Amino acid sequence: MIRLNLTTLAHAKPGFRQTVKIKLGAAEIGELSVACLRGELKFTRMADDILVEGALYAEVETTCARCLAEFVASLEIRLADEITLPGAELTPEHPVRVENGWVDLTPLLLQYIRLELPSNPICSPNCQGLCPHCGQNLNHGECDCAEEASEEAAIDPRWQALRQL
Repeated sequence: MIRLNLTTLAHAKPGFRQTVKIKLGAAEIGELSVACLRGELKFTRMADDILVEGALYAEVETTCARCLAEFVASLEIRLADEITLPGAELTPEHPVRVENGWVDLTPLLLQYIRLELPSNPICSPNCQGLCPHCGQNLNHGECDCAEEASEEAAIDPRWQALRQL
């Protein structure tokens, strides 16, 4: 949970600004394991809500889509969103609200981190993935499996009739 005290900002006049530096080590943000999260957020009191803007750097633990190895992905996050004031309805568009002067930024940060994470993260540009036959991680060396002797053996037998055409 990433909680910040915004009591003075919640009771301030529109136009009041507050800057908060974020520096976290290893933490759980929702279902994501974050190795590091740092940056600066600027909060501006608006008429009906609080505008939060800033840039964050995050290192998120994820799984390589090619070799299935765990690795840490570095992300640059540009954040610009609204925080609602007490009594306002929470919605998917506005998942964060000030409660008793405090705000939990976890749902907001989780959305922005998910947007920045690639859909198919790759541990390195040279990742060779897994052997399609035995599943050996080819980044750790060649596998010892006997590759299919011929293209004929690799074809699903249900499709063999098409080879006759």
